[in-house]
Amino acid sequence: MHVCILGGTTEGRLLAEFLNDLNIKAELYVATDYGEQFVKELSNINIHQKRLDKEHMIDLFQLKSFDCVIDATHPFAKIVSQNAKEAAAYCNLKYYRIVRETGKNEDCIYFNSIEDIVFYLNNTKGNILLTTGSKDLDKFTGIKNYEGRIFVRILPMESSLKRAVELGFSNKNVICMQGPFSEELNIAMINSVGAKFLVTKESAASGGFEEKVNACIKTNARCLVLRKPEEEGITLENFKQIIRGNI
Repeated sequence: MHVCILGGTTEGRLLAEFLNDLNIKAELYVATDYGEQFVKELSNINIHQKRLDKEHMIDLFQLKSFDCVIDATHPFAKIVSQNAKEAAAYCNLKYYRIVRETGKNEDCIYFNSIEDIVFYLNNTKGNILLTTGSKDLDKFTGIKNYEGRIFVRILPMESSLKRAVELGFSNKNVICMQGPFSEELNIAMINSVGAKFLVTKESAASGGFEEKVNACIKTNARCLVLRKPEEEGITLENFKQIIRGNI
C-alpha cells in the first residue's frame, strides 16, 4: 500500500506515525517548513514541504500511483480540501477526509464568520487576545483601535510576524509562540495583557481548545469562537479501523 497524506496538522502527524508503525509507505505533504519540523523522523514516511494546487495534486497523484489520498488539512482550509477531493476523483483515487471531533461549550460565544466577531467586538470595550493565527489578521483590522486593543498570538515564523506588523498591529502586542498552551499559561497571558476577550477557532482537544476556555472562565474573559465549516468525513480513529481491516 502507498498512501498520500495532506496536512501538517496534528491529525496528519498522528496518521504518519500510525502508518509508519504498520510499515505502510506514505508521502506526507505539508504547506510550510514549520509544520515539517514537528514530524519526527519516520522510516516509512517521506515528508515534503510544498504548497499544492489542484493541478499539482493531479500531477502528483498520477506520478506516484497512490492507493488512496488522506486529507488531514486544517478544517478551515476549505479550498485545499475541495481541490484534493476533485483531484482524487479525477485520478480515480479513494479519498478520505479526516474531520475533527468537537463539541459545543456553553461557556463560549459562537460565531459563523470573522465579520460577525468583528461586529460584536466593535460594540464592546476591553483588550482582545487573538489566537486565530496570521492568515486572517487583515479581517480583524476592522476592529476600532485594533492597533492598541488587539494582542496577537501567532506562530514564531518570520512571515507571520512580518504580516502582523505590515497590517499595523503594534510590535509590543505581537506574541510569537508555538502551542498548544496549558491552561496556566493561557491564564498568565490573559492577565498579562488585560484581555477581556479571547478569540479562537473551534478545535479538537489536541488544539488546546479546552485550556483556552478554562482560562477564560477563571479570568472572567469572554471566549469568542469561530465555528469550523460543516463538512463530511471520518474521524482519525475510524480511519485507523479501516486501515487495520485492509491489512
